[in-house]
Amino acid sequence: MTVRSRRQWADLPDPARAAIEEQTGSVAHIRSAEAGLTSGIAAHVTTTEGAVFFAKAAPSAAPIAPHYVRERAANQALPTGIPAPRMVWADDVADWHLLVFEHAPGREANLAPGSPHLPFVVDAVHSIGIPCPWPGAPSVTVKVSALLRAAEDVLADPWPEVAYYEPLVKALDLDDLTGTMLLHADLHAGNLLVDDDRCLVVDWSMACQGAAWVDVALLVPRLIDAGHTPAGAERVAAQVPAWGSAPVDAVTALAAARALFAVRLAEVGPAHLRAKRARTAAACRAWVEYRTC
Repeated sequence: MTVRSRRQWADLPDPARAAIEEQTGSVAHIRSAEAGLTSGIAAHVTTTEGAVFFAKAAPSAAPIAPHYVRERAANQALPTGIPAPRMVWADDVADWHLLVFEHAPGREANLAPGSPHLPFVVDAVHSIGIPCPWPGAPSVTVKVSALLRAAEDVLADPWPEVAYYEPLVKALDLDDLTGTMLLHADLHAGNLLVDDDRCLVVDWSMACQGAAWVDVALLVPRLIDAGHTPAGAERVAAQVPAWGSAPVDAVTALAAARALFAVRLAEVGPAHLRAKRARTAAACRAWVEYRTC
């Protein structure tokens, strides 16, 4: 499994660059956003008049293209109350998917215990938990089914903890995750930008619908990885009202599936990401142990 290096602004066909500049104004400066796992273009665009935008683009034939299609559909449906930068324009030009957003100020959220960012993150997670405004949004069960397939791969290997994890994963009932609430489905520090007294949620390329508690549950391992104990991470989660509706057994089963998914990625993912993914796997496993001890 490999991740291609990120494409750059110069890789855009001339008609695609021209279409973006028609919306933003003449471009004076481009700063690529190097963070991220996809090969698509992601860049801060500054115009000659000093306006700043954030542009994303990918070839329509690229494997990552469906994420851009989903992000476009999700952002077009987001109501103004959602704490997210607005998508100001999107189109398909010269066989590229093009998206232009308002520039989101702020910096990556600090999720560590005691961080002043945590209240803003909690508020943002609560704010996005609305009835899904996107007709035809996919179900979160599509994402979780992918987690389960990876978990099954791990369980099929001679893994020392198979006997412990297998019944937990097998107990996951996808019906417990279904629902009609908007889910971001990829909440982590890099997608939570804090500025002054607010947190903006960016990158809606995995948006879907389901039970509102699922977004909170998927954030818990990120909190543990940031330094919280599992109990402390759940105390933060409990500040989001949706957490109170989470079925106990479903949370534990989802945590187990997420743990094995992280274990798998740490084994087969790109070499430069394996250490980070191993930490995520350790955080997930610590959470499972806490919930089952």
